[in-house]
Amino acid sequence: METLVKRLDADGVRRFLERGGGVLVDTLPPEHFAARHIPGAVNACVYEVAFPDAMAALAPDKGASVVLYGAGPRSGDCRCAAEKLQRAGYADVAVFLGGLEAWRAAGHALEGDAPGEVEPPHPALVLEPRTYRVLPQESEVRWTGRNNNGGHYGLLAVSSGFLEGAGEPSASFTLDMASLRNLDLEGAELHPVLEAHLRSDDFFFTALFPKATFTTTRIRIAELGEATRPNAMLQGVLTLRGAENEIAFPAHIRNLADGRLAVIANLDFDRTQWGVIYGSSRFFQHLGYHVVFDFISVDFRLVLE
Repeated sequence: METLVKRLDADGVRRFLERGGGVLVDTLPPEHFAARHIPGAVNACVYEVAFPDAMAALAPDKGASVVLYGAGPRSGDCRCAAEKLQRAGYADVAVFLGGLEAWRAAGHALEGDAPGEVEPPHPALVLEPRTYRVLPQESEVRWTGRNNNGGHYGLLAVSSGFLEGAGEPSASFTLDMASLRNLDLEGAELHPVLEAHLRSDDFFFTALFPKATFTTTRIRIAELGEATRPNAMLQGVLTLRGAENEIAFPAHIRNLADGRLAVIANLDFDRTQWGVIYGSSRFFQHLGYHVVFDFISVDFRLVLE
């Protein structure tokens, strides 16, 4: 924090409420606040851009006493909120770092729609024992190729795929290589030239190899994966331009609404291992401006139901 702020324990928060004259602020999202919060608290979610405006409405007097709390000691919510309020000029700010966790442990009641429930901070992945099918129209694959002058980027369509949730998880996804599009040169004279070049035998030879597939040999899922870090490792065989090679990369496999799943990842791989050798200094000399870096970046989000 920019400067030290007062720290209260559960009894200190209770006394603060009994004295009155200040504002106790729950800094978690409004839906969480509606489910459970300390009686007498108001809500201003620190994760929202409008947090300073919400606080200005709740505590227009910057000299007023403000106590902030969140989920508990392992969450930085109220610390972050205190920093924001200090920068905004609030003079009497305190934090209850123990938050809801310590309030419960001290035997104090909560109120809300579900005060007795303990919601996990990062919900675990739930795979139903069924086959999830890719929704091509809601899925996207982005590619980036680079050279000395920058590079190019674009899209590929997903034609089909599945993830098997029953037993040991497995998956297979197919790309329509003929759908390869470039985005950065759209409207330029060279745009159709580049797309034709990428589809030609210099690169992905889509007339002969119109599909690329990735089929897993193993999916390892972290039981306690954090919400913002990959929770799975996908290992499998990528078939591209008629060549097969093993590849492995971390990914997010996340539950969406209505029983859907998302598989999200970004990775770099060496195209020359699949026979895409145009512009590679491993195979050609005196390339001049035809140099193309060996590694391609792929960023994808697949939606399945």
